[in-house]
Amino acid sequence: MLATALLVLTLTADGGVRMTLSAAEDAVECEANRDAVVTILSGAGRAPIVALCGQTALRLTPFEHGAKPEEEVHLYRVELPSAGGYTVTPLAEGEACEPATAADPAVYCTRSAQEVLAEG
Repeated sequence: MLATALLVLTLTADGGVRMTLSAAEDAVECEANRDAVVTILSGAGRAPIVALCGQTALRLTPFEHGAKPEEEVHLYRVELPSAGGYTVTPLAEGEACEPATAADPAVYCTRSAQEVLAEG
């Protein structure tokens, strides 16, 4: 089942890309959350690469502020088609990901402290 979620991609200190995915009740709440996150990050001099509301079937553990870089061990491939929306795919250990940010869809290889929730 699809749910509304806010996807945020930011640069890490080592030049990698961090991903967060935060569930929202609906598109209105998601856009309000997006506006708040962009304002906070931009005000801190860390404007996001992407902050986009969309639909996803992927369920992750909740985003927690203050995760340390060494806790960002979960890898994801994020695709951003020019037509809109996004796709987030978990990567298996050792699975390759080639970034292609100028392609359509744009591809980002990301890391996150959030992990996929078991179904059930």
